[in-house]
Amino acid sequence: MWMMLLPLMVFGQSKTETITKSFQLTDTSKELWFCVCNIEGDVSVEAYDGKTIEVEVTKKITARNDADLAEGMNDVRVDFSQGDGYAMARMLSANNRYVQKDDPLACGWDWNRDQKRVEYKHRLDFKVKVPRTISVKISTVNNGDLYLKGVQGEVYANNVNGDIDLVDVAENTKAHTVNGHIEVSYTKLPKEFGEFETINGDIVIKAPANANGTYNFETQWGKIYSEFDFSAKAKPMVVASKSESGGTKYKIDNSNTYQLGVGGPSFEFKTLNGNIKILKIN
Repeated sequence: MWMMLLPLMVFGQSKTETITKSFQLTDTSKELWFCVCNIEGDVSVEAYDGKTIEVEVTKKITARNDADLAEGMNDVRVDFSQGDGYAMARMLSANNRYVQKDDPLACGWDWNRDQKRVEYKHRLDFKVKVPRTISVKISTVNNGDLYLKGVQGEVYANNVNGDIDLVDVAENTKAHTVNGHIEVSYTKLPKEFGEFETINGDIVIKAPANANGTYNFETQWGKIYSEFDFSAKAKPMVVASKSESGGTKYKIDNSNTYQLGVGGPSFEFKTLNGNIKILKIN
């Protein structure tokens, strides 16, 4: 019996570069959004009392030879932009084509099929300092985690293969990943909403004692734990209706929705293979 042995692609050479950028701001309210769009690597954001956004990116290219290494260092870059109400840092490369969406802060790429196959690997790790009163949107895809601490504006975090850790946040929050856990701690509850979703991982929320709000829980194979007493189940809601001969057909949402206290924001929790935990902050 003959066996064909395929050559093993070994990426044995690497090179790193540090990229820095400072955004000067005239507005540091929650209406000002800062956005990071990454594909490969971590994104870490910490709030401080300054008036500028400070970005430091560590770019690492790994390849088989000097020529491929040089190509990677030239291809992979960070695009910085700033406009009315926003500042943005996004990863760009010859192999990925940025897709413009209706939301100017939406992170989206398409595979550039006109580009020849690259012979290198890349990674960008972002470390960012932002004024604590602005809003932040961060995103990565592979081999990276999202970490954010102390931001008082709105926070949106989107990952695919990695965790999301949001510490000491206080406003409307969205966190979504596919393969990873989500952990969020609030200094105070948001005014309107919190949305949390993962496929394979736990969702852990740490909230102050006065955590009044509406909580909706969906998990296929996990369990729900709470240190709060969710004694009042919300009434089923009509989510759709359709007129038919002889009357109207209604679709009722019978999911696990509970009201804690009076008023408060609306929270949505959804996971497939993972537990949901609501904990009190002592």
